[in-house]
Amino acid sequence: MAEKLKEKPQVEFEIVNSTLRYQWKTQLLEKKLDYLLKKCVGCGLCMVCPWEAISLGPVVEVAAGRLEEAPLINIDEEKCTFCGVCVSLCFFNSLRMMIDHVKVEEEYSRIKGEHNIIREKCIPCLLCSKVCPMEAIDVEVKLAKKDELVKYEDESLKKKAKGTIKIDEEKCCYCGLCELLCDAIKIFWVEPKPPAYKPALNIVVDEEKCDYCGLCEKICPSEAVKVTCEYEPPRKIFEPKIEGEIRIDEEKCVDCGLCAAKCPVEALNVTKPFKGKVKFVRLEKCDPVGCKNCFNICPTKCIYPPKTEKKIEVVEDFCVFCGACEKACPEKVIEVVRETYNLKNRDQGKPWEKFRLKTFNLLIGKVEEKPFIHERMFKVE
Repeated sequence: MAEKLKEKPQVEFEIVNSTLRYQWKTQLLEKKLDYLLKKCVGCGLCMVCPWEAISLGPVVEVAAGRLEEAPLINIDEEKCTFCGVCVSLCFFNSLRMMIDHVKVEEEYSRIKGEHNIIREKCIPCLLCSKVCPMEAIDVEVKLAKKDELVKYEDESLKKKAKGTIKIDEEKCCYCGLCELLCDAIKIFWVEPKPPAYKPALNIVVDEEKCDYCGLCEKICPSEAVKVTCEYEPPRKIFEPKIEGEIRIDEEKCVDCGLCAAKCPVEALNVTKPFKGKVKFVRLEKCDPVGCKNCFNICPTKCIYPPKTEKKIEVVEDFCVFCGACEKACPEKVIEVVRETYNLKNRDQGKPWEKFRLKTFNLLIGKVEEKPFIHERMFKVE
């Protein structure tokens, strides 16, 4: 046993598809660290590595589009002790680690946001899936079409209905329910952009197809639709029933909170991984026309050029304060300040827990004695 404890670990490296895999082996223990290139945003949170085994890659060049598919961080396997702290810092899930058969990201404390769906409030509708910048939300909506809910005694009289329909676009939240219900309504979807994150260009009604049944008004959660029926042929209108399910991909979600802010029925609660603020310094060096690095790299797309004298602005409500923009800026214009973090899976009894917390604190400016293990105790059975 003594000889096994003195054994020098063997470290192996291989590339599996777009994953860099590092393996640390002894006769007593095996560790596997995966770095998923496609998930990394180059934020540099993992660079507080206490062993100084992680350095920044060509983030500026990748953000500028001069390089593609390059690793945004470098891991020095000669320095790495495979402690798993980097995994606990990465809420983008680009780093994963197994210690024997234990997943570090599931078993050990980590910085991570949280979200909760209040099922009894959720309609569901399409809005959260339309605005999510990480494409982490999938919504299934079951809603009968209007033609199944409005039955005429004589179908030939259907077009005889008279009335008016108005949609207040100031109130409309673009939940998408009216379009799912009725072919007379068309929403022109676009990519949501800051600061408003509006998911659609506009919404129009084809009154040649509308029979002023009023069902769209009934299901609208923001009371944006007003229908007046002046004449209706003999018909029977059944109540619409909305069913379905919302699913959040835990691997993609970074808990920016945009879905919760946009939800018309407040069916989502989100706690962000960090609270903080973004400062713009040396603004005279910023060129948002020639350089779009921060816009390109921001995972939640919360940085934008405002229509004012300011060159760039950030929607802090939906910023996760990862720092990718700061690392991508070639002129050091952006400074990300983190003030608090949200901790998951905290267990004081787990090995290296105090060590982890000291490292986490470095990210919010709490500089203590460098977190370093001076002695280790082994219990041999």
